[in-house]
Amino acid sequence: MARSLSRKDLRSQPTPSSSGRSTIGSVLLGAVVIVVASALLGIVANRLSPRGIPLLPPSAEASGETPPLALPAGVLGIGLEDALAAFHARSALFIDARPENEYAEAHIPGAVNIPPYSFEDRYLELMEQVEEASTIVVYCSGVECSDSIEVAERLLEIGRADVRIFEQGWRAWVGAGGPALEGPQP
Repeated sequence: MARSLSRKDLRSQPTPSSSGRSTIGSVLLGAVVIVVASALLGIVANRLSPRGIPLLPPSAEASGETPPLALPAGVLGIGLEDALAAFHARSALFIDARPENEYAEAHIPGAVNIPPYSFEDRYLELMEQVEEASTIVVYCSGVECSDSIEVAERLLEIGRADVRIFEQGWRAWVGAGGPALEGPQP
């Protein structure tokens, strides 16, 4: 038979004490303090070490620079000095991948204009000139511009072998005092 519990029976049942709760809380708090203190100590030791590991990769945005875009397989980059040397030696055909209006404002003398959005038409017009070139240097506005990459990829697709991208682009060319020509003609 079931027996009913009296108030006396209920009072004699063990209940969690407040001191038990505070013991668990203080253990958890202590563990958190240890973890945080260890992390801070590790960060400080890493920072002071001559062989320390950077916590975050260097950010191009923090330095005010735009990171260069990834070059497609089979395409080499060409720096400003080498681009200027190729221009002066007349050893490469320069292709300006910027829109026609920007090309007409100013471009590298001798460069032909083939923007990605009109690649098929412009390539057909300039096919003989492009196919005769042993080296092709494609450029657009600067490192943030992907038009030169798109044009270079299309050139690779049609079988051009030595395609290079002048990643720094038009702004770097002008900034370095490279020759410029105005108008819609190369």
